[in-house]
Order: sequence, then structure tokens, then C-alpha cells
Amino acid sequence: MGLGPFSLISLIYAVLGIRVIATLINSWEKVWDKRFTPQDRDIVDRAAFFVLIPVSVALHELGHAIAIWLFGGAVTGWGFYGFAGYVSYVPFGFTPTEQTLVSFAGTLVNLLLCAGALALVFFKGFRAPVNELLIQFAIISGANAFVLYPLLDLASNLNGDWRQMYDSDVPWLTWTIIAIQAAVIAFGFYMYSNPGMKARLAKLTDVPAGMERGFLGGLRPGTIDVTALSPQERVLREACERVQSGWPTKVETGMQRFDTGTAMTLAWQRGAHGYAIAARTFGTGRTDIVALNTRGDDRRPQLIQGWAELPSTDELTVALRIAMETVEQGA
Repeated sequence: MGLGPFSLISLIYAVLGIRVIATLINSWEKVWDKRFTPQDRDIVDRAAFFVLIPVSVALHELGHAIAIWLFGGAVTGWGFYGFAGYVSYVPFGFTPTEQTLVSFAGTLVNLLLCAGALALVFFKGFRAPVNELLIQFAIISGANAFVLYPLLDLASNLNGDWRQMYDSDVPWLTWTIIAIQAAVIAFGFYMYSNPGMKARLAKLTDVPAGMERGFLGGLRPGTIDVTALSPQERVLREACERVQSGWPTKVETGMQRFDTGTAMTLAWQRGAHGYAIAARTFGTGRTDIVALNTRGDDRRPQLIQGWAELPSTDELTVALRIAMETVEQGA
């Protein structure tokens, strides 16, 4: 490929990656301790993209090289750009099946890496930051290998892996690869859309009540079917909507059910600072309001107000408004 857009993008990618590594090193103990804060999550998600993805790209290209060597060929050139790479060889003497398998070898490495990362999370399990790192890596690596790269191949004139696999002279092998691609994409959609899977991912990565993990990392207010709310959940929702409509800046709301109750979050921005609180009601009737992101080193949810029984909508509305003002003042 030589010097050009890929080299320039690679340089920018490397600079950003070095910054992420420096941030990770400086925050090492806080990132991997038992308190997984939104700031920690942001660092871990960036580390998955800027640190682990280059490793997977290198292994992807190594997969191509190993396949070439196994079929008796020689690697004649290679390139590594952090987010992408290539391995070249002379296909003379290779059968169509061998050429297709050489093209698929790199993607197979990605598949094994993604499956291994998810297997470690689901069957072994670690602390939330490690789980988040592995899940984020699996999602990004899988999306790159099975969605982004095929689209780039089809939309460009590059004779990349997927164009060679799609145009293979071995139909049964091409359709097998397409079936694997479809299965991976379907599983990714299942992880993103299935409530049970989303709840499991949230538990594994310590997602706060009332929030949900974004498909590509980060947090966002949770979503739920508003037509199937319990009477208690309707009180939470109505109170939050009242506060939302009267607050001077935009407020994002979200609802999330957990094992012992339901939480409704309110997240907003004031200047350069972001804030979030949650109203939670439990099966016993106990209800409280907590701050989800407080200043200082302690990032755990902090109690602002509580009741032994669910308060009225009017009382909860006033309490939420006061809680938001309290959080902004840093009290």
C-alpha cells in the first residue's frame, strides 16, 4: 500500500493509542479495583479499541501467513497499520479451495479470539472492568471482521479477503463462509436485543441500575416497554417526566428492572459537568433516590433520600427536583 491515507490514519491511530495507554497506566489501580466508575469504563472501552484491536489485527494477518505456509507457499509482503493490515503471496500452484482458505484464515482467527473472549467472560468471569474489556474487544473485533471489512471490500476496488471469499470458485466453501458470517451477525444482534442477554451483560460489567450498556460500550439510560409498567413503575415514570419537563436543560430518562425492583434514572448536563440520579423502588415498597455520579474518589451510588413505602407522585416529584439541585451543588 505504501505511503498514503492508510499510513496517515495509522499514525493518528497510533498517537491516540499511546495516549490511551498512558491514561491507563496512570489510572491503573483505580481502573481495575472493585469500583467500576463511568470514567473507568471509558478508559477500558478505549483500551479495547486502541490496544487490543491492533493485537487482533496482527494475529489476523498471522493467520493468513500460517495458511500460506501450510499450503507450501511463501509470504512475499506484509503491512501493518494498527487498525488494518495485509499479507501478500503468489497464488500460483494453489487450488481455488486453498486460496479461499487463505483468505478466510484471518477471519477465522478473529472468530476464535471473539469466541475465546466471550467464553472467558461467560464461563470464567472476572471483575467488571476485565469483563468489559473482553466484551468490548469481542464486539468491536467481530463487527470489524464480519461487517465493516466485507462492506469495505464490496464498496471499494480493493481485492480484500471478503471479495476473494465471495468470488471464490468453490461455491460450497463460499456459502459455508457466508453462513458463518450470518450466524455471527445474528448472535451479535441477539446480544444487543435480547433482554435476558442484556441483563446478563449489565450484571457482568456492573452497569448501574436504570442504565444499560451501549452495544459499542459506554452507558445510556435503559429502555423498557412502557405499556407493561406496574403501578409502582408508573409513579416513578410520571414523577421523572414531570421533573424532566420543568428542568432548564435537557434531561435523559431511562427505566431498568433488576432482581428486587425497578430504577428510573435522570441524566443531564450543566456546563461541562454531567450528572445522574436514580429513583429506585423495591419489592418491599422501600423507595430511595441515589446519586449515580458524585464528585471525588467515591463513585458509588450515594443515598439522597429514602422512604419505607413508595411516596405519592407529587412527593416524589418534589424530592427528585431537590435531589437534582443537591447533586449539582455537590452536596
